[in-house]
Amino acid sequence: MSSIDVQYLRVGHCRHLECIAARGGDFKMIDFPALCGLIRHPQWGWILFDTGYSDHFYHATEHLPQSLYRIALPITLAENEKLLVQLHAMGIGAEDINLVIVSHYHGDHIAGLKDFPNARFIASRKDTNAIQQLVNKPWRATLQGILPALLPTDYFKRLSYADDYKTKALPKWMQPFSEGFDILGDASLLLITLAGHSQDMLGLLITDATGRPVFMAADACWSLNACKEGRLPAALARIASDNSRKYQSTFMSLGELARREPSLAILPSHCTHSWEQFNHG
Repeated sequence: MSSIDVQYLRVGHCRHLECIAARGGDFKMIDFPALCGLIRHPQWGWILFDTGYSDHFYHATEHLPQSLYRIALPITLAENEKLLVQLHAMGIGAEDINLVIVSHYHGDHIAGLKDFPNARFIASRKDTNAIQQLVNKPWRATLQGILPALLPTDYFKRLSYADDYKTKALPKWMQPFSEGFDILGDASLLLITLAGHSQDMLGLLITDATGRPVFMAADACWSLNACKEGRLPAALARIASDNSRKYQSTFMSLGELARREPSLAILPSHCTHSWEQFNHG
């Protein structure tokens, strides 16, 4: 099989305190980019891992209580950072995206789902069940960072669950992570459960990426350097996680992997340093 091409795109950003994202950080506001993966598979074509922000986010947060989300985490989405604009510049149309992997359902990860009319979706079953229970509970959904209005009207008709796919043992160098869901049947894209931030958040290991393997780690950490150093997010941030104990376990496992395997490109969804290193070396 030919190598898989991977790009990591910045699709807007929000701002909040650096010290919230990692203990020992400065008491200053910094950008937290919304990053998503663009993958070209030699047989399956164009695939996205999350979508970042989009104009749909503004529409979904026009009124209370959803507007509290935008107030708490002010976002910026420059025209040249919009995902559709970036794809168009590469000669890729919205209709060319065949699959979108949803790491979890927070608004900064799914705001662009409506833009891809031909795409199938893959997500966690537990996370999907949780969002379905919040559809008619706007206050509770907003407090959890969930905006059900961002889902396409036919989303569930196009959705498959990650845990319905066969599991495959991960390479030994991926320990302490041991298995993933083989969503394409060729072991090239393996979805790995990263519990804690949401009930069953998904990361993506791309084993045949050009140059080196890539692990898109979603929100398992917000700063890879802090994760390597074992500096957890502030307690206030961890309270917002679905399960703080599981989050801490996932965070520490990711840090162990990052320290041991420097040749593995680990890409959290909001880490500027990792994004710059991956794109510019």
